[in-house]
Amino acid sequence: MRSYTVVGAGAIGLLYGSRLAAAGHPVRWVVRSGADEMRAAGLEVRSVDGDLRIEAAAMDVFDDPSDAPASDVVVVALKTTANEHLADLVGPAVADGATVAVFQNGLGVEARVRHAMPQAGAVVGAMCFVCAHRRSAGIVDHLDYGAVTAGVHGESDPRAAVALVDDLIGTGTEATIVADLAVARWRKLVWNVPFNGLSVILGATTDALLGAPATRGLVADLMDEVIGAANAAGHAVAVDFRDEMLATTDAMAPYAPSMKLDHEGGRPMEIEAIYDAPLDAALRAGAPMPKVAAVRDQLRFLDRRHVVADRHG
Repeated sequence: MRSYTVVGAGAIGLLYGSRLAAAGHPVRWVVRSGADEMRAAGLEVRSVDGDLRIEAAAMDVFDDPSDAPASDVVVVALKTTANEHLADLVGPAVADGATVAVFQNGLGVEARVRHAMPQAGAVVGAMCFVCAHRRSAGIVDHLDYGAVTAGVHGESDPRAAVALVDDLIGTGTEATIVADLAVARWRKLVWNVPFNGLSVILGATTDALLGAPATRGLVADLMDEVIGAANAAGHAVAVDFRDEMLATTDAMAPYAPSMKLDHEGGRPMEIEAIYDAPLDAALRAGAPMPKVAAVRDQLRFLDRRHVVADRHG
């Protein structure tokens, strides 16, 4: 059983890390906040697929990544807003030759990880289509879905992605390999771009956004821009993928995307990875996304207003 170190104690890290631990994999946890609570109370996942509990005595929780024993795989489950500090927050946990699995949203995240951790043996991108929230330190609500797609970055050994997917399948998670990681990243953006941003700007959950004709049309327009940019950049995404994503979200339990929760909690939003990077790529490909840019600009305004409010108490 391969060993894992999960860096980050948000919903994604806790959900998939707990499944790996329950399946018998040695799992170490590196967390920036909530470590004492996890050491005292353990981990609880309240899931549509069946509840799961990891007792405190069975958990190895570390505040400092340099204190964690070497693992075969290091899972980066931090928000991308922390990526400028990857070398410090994750790097010390990565032994020479270890696989680094990037469980993050957005574009270009694997390249940043590779740059920050040149000692890694392979970098694998992992995309989760899941509805999950962290209720508190060590408690996760898993509401719907949960599939993971994974692919290797750059010249990394493809077997690293296969091994990760096999381990996830062994936990009961639906997991598949993608042949083209860049295409998979753009496909994930087709959902993330409209729903994350609009949920913040309009203060609405997914069902409300799709339940009104005007906002449903705006969601579709944003999806079309992302699909157009992906294809212009050479990453083939079928035009009808928009309809698939709309139908999938219609069937989803009403959901507040992570960016909405971050904004409401006064935390920075993942604007750079989910908006800036795709917008830059679209411009380079000659396919600007004006509606996506308008959403990004509004999110920047709201994010700055939070910063100003914090400075003034």
